[in-house]
Amino acid sequence: MTDIDQIRTKIKRSQQHTFPLYIHEFGLEMVVNEGVLSPHEFQGWRWYTENFPPVVGKRILEIGCGFGLPGLYLAKLGALSLVACDIDPRAVANTLENAARNGIDNVEVIESDIFSNIPPRRKFDFIFWNCPSDYAPDDYEYRDDLERGAIDPGYRMLSRFLSQGPEFLTESGSMLLGFPSGHRDDLLSEIILANDLESVLLGFGTYPHMSAIYRLFSIRKRGPKA
Repeated sequence: MTDIDQIRTKIKRSQQHTFPLYIHEFGLEMVVNEGVLSPHEFQGWRWYTENFPPVVGKRILEIGCGFGLPGLYLAKLGALSLVACDIDPRAVANTLENAARNGIDNVEVIESDIFSNIPPRRKFDFIFWNCPSDYAPDDYEYRDDLERGAIDPGYRMLSRFLSQGPEFLTESGSMLLGFPSGHRDDLLSEIILANDLESVLLGFGTYPHMSAIYRLFSIRKRGPKA
């Protein structure tokens, strides 16, 4: 079975639940609706929520919000504001529902293909993306919308995120990229270099009985040389 076959199987399994799913995480009562990647199969959200930098007073943009974590938790934890976006309207509706269920009102949820609907004037301290890190050839064609949340043909989406992201950062802001080990670090490094960016690994970790090693990178424009 190829890597793509494995991720397709995982996506299919993520929809073989009785929906809606109800989960209690980080003090939040969350619902997960059909058509959104299930947190039982795609668990990166949990590690990134546990290992996010301090957010008190910060303006956050979350790309690919899915069912709403970690963004909603960060909004509740003390972030000044959260803009959560997703290309899939089902994920947008799911995050809006979870914000309402938990009384979180310092959040705006919008449908956006990465930065396509983010107003250029908006600036953020953190732009976070637990990105679709499974690589496929550049000519790969998605079978369904759910694959967009896991597979990035030619890392085109990653290239857009890293090339356009600095325009939406405050002067001291950074892009926070969730990028597990075992994927194409060589291409990630090429994209960072091509955009004159610098990257710092903020942390990494895993869970018992799981093979994935989650990693969080802080990426920003290279500073002036001394």
